[in-house]
Amino acid sequence: MPLQDFLLPSENVKFYSTSLVRYGIKKYRVLITDKRLILYAQRGYIIKSDDIVSEGLDRIQGLEYSERGFIFRMAKISIQCLTKLELYGPISEINPLFHTMQSLINIGQQL
Repeated sequence: MPLQDFLLPSENVKFYSTSLVRYGIKKYRVLITDKRLILYAQRGYIIKSDDIVSEGLDRIQGLEYSERGFIFRMAKISIQCLTKLELYGPISEINPLFHTMQSLINIGQQL
């Protein structure tokens, strides 16, 4: 099933990752809309199935960003909602993701 089938009718995509980001032991593509954070992956070689994690931006209470490593530099975002989501990936992917989420959350809190 294409990812567009999981979007709500009035959702607009603000960010789409080009590389995979790790959440737990699985890897996902990250999609941020004006309403939700969506982690998306297709699993299976023969029988395909969709693996989706979704969290509303209005439920996010806090964000933390950190980088580590000297040669193999990686970044981490900790997202505090009802549960804590920790996303790991390359700095080139995680840094824009963090800034996009930060701007959307700040806009939502000002309204």
